[in-house]
Amino acid sequence: MPFCGKTTIFNALSGQQAGGYQQVHLAEVAVPDPRVARLAQLFGKKKQVQASVLIKDLPLQFSGQGGIAAATLGELRTSDAVAVVLRAFVDEALAHPLGEIDPLRDLNKLLDSMVFSDYEITEKRLERLEKEGKKGDREHLILTKIAARLEEGGAIGADLIHEEERQLLAGFQFLTSKPVIGILNTGERSGDTAAAAGRAAELGIDVFPIRGLQEMEISQLSAEDQREFLADLGLQDPARDRFLRALCSRLDLISFLTVGDQEVRAWSIPRGASALQAAGKVHSDMEKGFIRAEVIPCDQLLAAGGFAEARKHGQMRLEGKEYQVQDGDVLTIRFNL
Repeated sequence: MPFCGKTTIFNALSGQQAGGYQQVHLAEVAVPDPRVARLAQLFGKKKQVQASVLIKDLPLQFSGQGGIAAATLGELRTSDAVAVVLRAFVDEALAHPLGEIDPLRDLNKLLDSMVFSDYEITEKRLERLEKEGKKGDREHLILTKIAARLEEGGAIGADLIHEEERQLLAGFQFLTSKPVIGILNTGERSGDTAAAAGRAAELGIDVFPIRGLQEMEISQLSAEDQREFLADLGLQDPARDRFLRALCSRLDLISFLTVGDQEVRAWSIPRGASALQAAGKVHSDMEKGFIRAEVIPCDQLLAAGGFAEARKHGQMRLEGKEYQVQDGDVLTIRFNL
């Protein structure tokens, strides 16, 4: 919603100093993974590359009732997840456009906008299929089921359509089928957040409280000053790191690692991805010419002291393309084109 502190939250998560009304802000933010630094130290690599998340702060247009205008919702459709920023801080100098501070009301209005946008797309496609004489075919049946859920104000959840149907409808990029995280932007004085948190829990939405202004100020400090400031607050990590870990968990992502000639790098992949898919993440040539993957958990590699010692003690495994990569696996991809 307007004046919720969306760009402040963006700055807190990205470390940027973005500003300007109705501007798009982008930031590629590293996901903290201490295993990268430990491997870099072990192998003497200067370059460390963390897995990253691209965060996009979008300018949105709103209707008089506080809903998101349909014209601007399309920008959200290419995302993997949507973070809904809810104003919970009280500031008389910055009036809420709808009057009182009410995170539950704002959450409902924003979710209703997403539901209505999906419903419009569904109805238009159903009309098209019926004109083409395809009423009753598989796509029509699935969309009819979805339209009924959306008409009731519900989201397209995993309980409604299974994975095969989800893949069939992937081109629609339904907003309500995406993971949603609610960010409660709190402050020195905060309104009631319990009702919004309770409603979000009912809907399966993770809620993440962030003191936006304070965390933005922390993000602008040097690493050493950040540590001292956080220690004074009794915190180990800034909100950015906590949020990114929560986001990766919500998206069910894991990380595998590679040790190259110049760098140690972490890569994010969906849980359950195969060694072949991991190879393609590194480079398409590795996927095309995949032979096998040498695999060792990061902790075992660190304990062994290097690849040579790990091979000597039989800790390196050879795995084929169907191997299901585990979080923290260090992969060496063998391939030939």
